[in-house]
Amino acid sequence: MDFRIITQDQREALYKEVWEEPVITVAKRYGLSDNGLRKHCNRLGIPLPYSGYWARIRAGEKIPIPSLPKVTGELKDYIRNYVIKYRTDLEQLSDEELMSEEELNLLREETKVFLKEKCAQIKVKDQLKTPHSIITENIKEIKKREKRDKALAIVSSSSKRYMAIKSKYGDNKATLPIFVSESNIDRAYRIIDTIIKAIYDMEGWARIDENAEKDGACFVVMQTLFYFELGEETKKGRTSKEESEKPPKLKLSLTASCWFSDKYRGIMEYMDFDNKPLEEQVGKIIYEMFVVSSKVTALYEMGKREEKREEEEQKRQRRLKKMREGELEELKLLEHAASDWNKAQKIRRFTDCMEMKINDVTDAKKREILLKWLKWARDKADWLDPLTEKEDELLGKSKHIFESIEDIDF
Repeated sequence: MDFRIITQDQREALYKEVWEEPVITVAKRYGLSDNGLRKHCNRLGIPLPYSGYWARIRAGEKIPIPSLPKVTGELKDYIRNYVIKYRTDLEQLSDEELMSEEELNLLREETKVFLKEKCAQIKVKDQLKTPHSIITENIKEIKKREKRDKALAIVSSSSKRYMAIKSKYGDNKATLPIFVSESNIDRAYRIIDTIIKAIYDMEGWARIDENAEKDGACFVVMQTLFYFELGEETKKGRTSKEESEKPPKLKLSLTASCWFSDKYRGIMEYMDFDNKPLEEQVGKIIYEMFVVSSKVTALYEMGKREEKREEEEQKRQRRLKKMREGELEELKLLEHAASDWNKAQKIRRFTDCMEMKINDVTDAKKREILLKWLKWARDKADWLDPLTEKEDELLGKSKHIFESIEDIDF
């Protein structure tokens, strides 16, 4: 187990272990010293038995165990899945379970209930009293830009004064992608502030996209990044005086993208309605972010499985190709051995017939030459024969078929 960041399930299991056995025993199981495990437990908010606890237990006392504290504050930096709990490890789900059309099918029932109840309770406050630090930084950045641009507007772009002002204020710092008129800015801040704080309580967070060419940010929910923009609906065509005096309607656009791959994406859009302003849709928006994230996570996991299967199939095909190539080589060996054996047999039959004819030769010197050639021919037959092993002065040692077969990797 990596104790730097663990899941809530692992934390609960460790909590149970240290209250069932002494810390020194549990520590050995994880390859740690008892002091090392104590430090991890303290950091992870896991209460430990006090000195003398086990002696009292052995004496037969029944001592109540302190409960495991909830994950709050700094603990959120070290513990995952303390709110969002999956049914099981995704690898254990079948393809059918993974790709089920059931809403939030990857999550446990208690997590589904929590999300529904939490999202139903979300309210956008009427005033922005204690904004999130991202909102605060955004307000500072926008004010700085306005002050800089106002100062630059009254000087020449080629003057030293212009360059001095540019140097003083510096370049734009990436901030929230909120593009609304002054009449809607307070609403926009309150809506985004509510979303950030709500998803933080549901194990998510928000971050500014420092690398974007323009202002950009995203909400992070489960394993999905939701890049967003909060803008206004463009008024089209002719409108009445009453309509034209109303502030433009807000429009929130989200682009979902898997944390690990841009391959799995989705678009979500929400806007003001006369009977339901964006403020009243925030709970629904956040809930649907979790629904989309669950589906994106499933698609990504399914994609990994398909890639793995494709890779395994390619490996299988390569193995088959190699086996086929090996089989062809073995067939060549067989054909070559059978051909050599056949040649050897023909030579032997020929030499047997020749020997009978030599007996009819009356010239002793000629018969001696023929008999020497006959012996040479039979030696060559033996050298050719794959079922014999023969050393030849010029051709070297022949290889027995059994030795050739031993070299084959079946």
